[in-house]
Amino acid sequence: MLNTQKLLYILPDVAYIAELLPTKKPHAFSIQSFRQINGTFLDENEFIPEHVFKLFNKLEKNESYILILPDFLFTNTIVTINETSDAKIKQYLKTTLLPQLTLDAKTHLIETFVLTELKGSVRVQLSAIEHSVLAPIRVGAQAATVSIASVSPLSWAIKSIVSLEPSITVLQIGNTLYSALQYIGVDQTMQTTVDETEVIAETIKTLKGAEPSIQTIYLLTNELVEKRLAGLLSNTLPLQQLNSPADDVEKMPSYVRQIIESSMRTFSIEDFPVPKFPLSPATDLEIATYQTQLAAMPQGEVMPAADLPKPIKQAELPEPEDLLLASGEQEDVQINDETSDPIEEVASVAPAGVDAPKNTVVREINISQFTPSKEPDKTLTSQNTMPETTALPVIKNKQTAAPMLKMVFITIAAFAVTVAVGIGVGLLFLKFSGSSQSETSPVVMVEEPATTPAASITPAPDASPAASIDTAKLKMLVVNATAKAGYAGTIKSQLTEADFSTVTAGNAKGKYEKAGTYILFSKTYKKNVELITLIEKVTKLTLSEMPDKTTEDPADAYDAVLVLAE
Repeated sequence: MLNTQKLLYILPDVAYIAELLPTKKPHAFSIQSFRQINGTFLDENEFIPEHVFKLFNKLEKNESYILILPDFLFTNTIVTINETSDAKIKQYLKTTLLPQLTLDAKTHLIETFVLTELKGSVRVQLSAIEHSVLAPIRVGAQAATVSIASVSPLSWAIKSIVSLEPSITVLQIGNTLYSALQYIGVDQTMQTTVDETEVIAETIKTLKGAEPSIQTIYLLTNELVEKRLAGLLSNTLPLQQLNSPADDVEKMPSYVRQIIESSMRTFSIEDFPVPKFPLSPATDLEIATYQTQLAAMPQGEVMPAADLPKPIKQAELPEPEDLLLASGEQEDVQINDETSDPIEEVASVAPAGVDAPKNTVVREINISQFTPSKEPDKTLTSQNTMPETTALPVIKNKQTAAPMLKMVFITIAAFAVTVAVGIGVGLLFLKFSGSSQSETSPVVMVEEPATTPAASITPAPDASPAASIDTAKLKMLVVNATAKAGYAGTIKSQLTEADFSTVTAGNAKGKYEKAGTYILFSKTYKKNVELITLIEKVTKLTLSEMPDKTTEDPADAYDAVLVLAE
């Protein structure tokens, strides 16, 4: 049996159901199956019970899921306490901090843990969520016989790919951006739409002013959001994109894949103190409260969709692609206010021998299909007119073959005339060209010496070191092997300004005992003195070439790797 893990994301306008398998690398996972469901699941800070119940009906029964919810449903804050003993810290939290925040174990699920301890004080992470907020989740899971292993916030889930230094993360899911201040713990979370990227930028500037130690902004967004933030924050903080647009696949952006896979990695590493709230069974009172919604929930009913661009694009896809998704692709996007009749029609069109799976794709249907009284009339009239228009031309064309014979003779005659004229013109051309050959030959002899000197042209490429190196096509990786935070991002900015268009910054994977700055080339650029000179000129560093870049670039995705070990 496969050791699969299942994640369930419920966000305001979209839900993700992902099944992941562990890879050969430790704490690494890859998505085996993925399903996106567009719909409105939250009304401000409360779940919409009917939509949540319909979502749980789409899950596999008797399976366990890790539930990930948006940050704004939680209280996430970091506080400083001037105590060091565990007993005094617990006493302060119980008697002072929690009452000030109106948090109580009877009304909230609460988790606290110490992040750092320094000079007689500690920084404590406080995370909490109300019991009442999770009531529809408890009822829906119990009614669908689904188990929820734990509940965690979205920004906490990506901890495994974020540096422990103070930083800010910006995630994009659908049309929503989620930002958070990351420093071992999570603080200052917020969300906005992609159209209001400026709000995120202003928030980041405010956080940088209050916390000068913030080093980097980590992005898991598309290129459009990245370019907007780069322009708005050019003089504030360096940006580092954690996903690669080259990894985009149909219907799953690379940043969504990275968010899901990094979440599973975070949950698999016990060293990350991620809040994992347990989900208790639904009480009798909660079940009675939502009994009406549960009773009105027939199996197979489809949820109304939000007014988003993504479902519309999916609905415009042709039927063959929908059938491919229904027969086992990793992702199927659904949820519209439709009946079960269109689903049956799609299944009947499928080829024989292909069994429709449980997760059948639901396509968005034209409003005109809900008016059957008019459509049969249109189809009947179009069917009646077809025999009348096609019968008459067929009878007329079969009356005689004389026009066809005339066309054949005319074509043959025209072809013969064309050939004759062509031959005549060709003979005349050969005659005149033969007579003038003696006159043109001296001209050729005069021009021959003019074509020989090429020495004055060849030195031009050696005018500058960069002339033979196309920096726009050069893929370069800058890695930081020092304790200096943000060093790689600074060097990346210098290279980008010097027309190195593809530069990626990150942390070094190898260990360098001898301090220095090293350059590691691929086979194409081995011992390229011109390129070394150009990089030294841009960065004002002294480089030493090392023979092998396998440690820093095992996938051989870059032409050069710059290691900052000094």
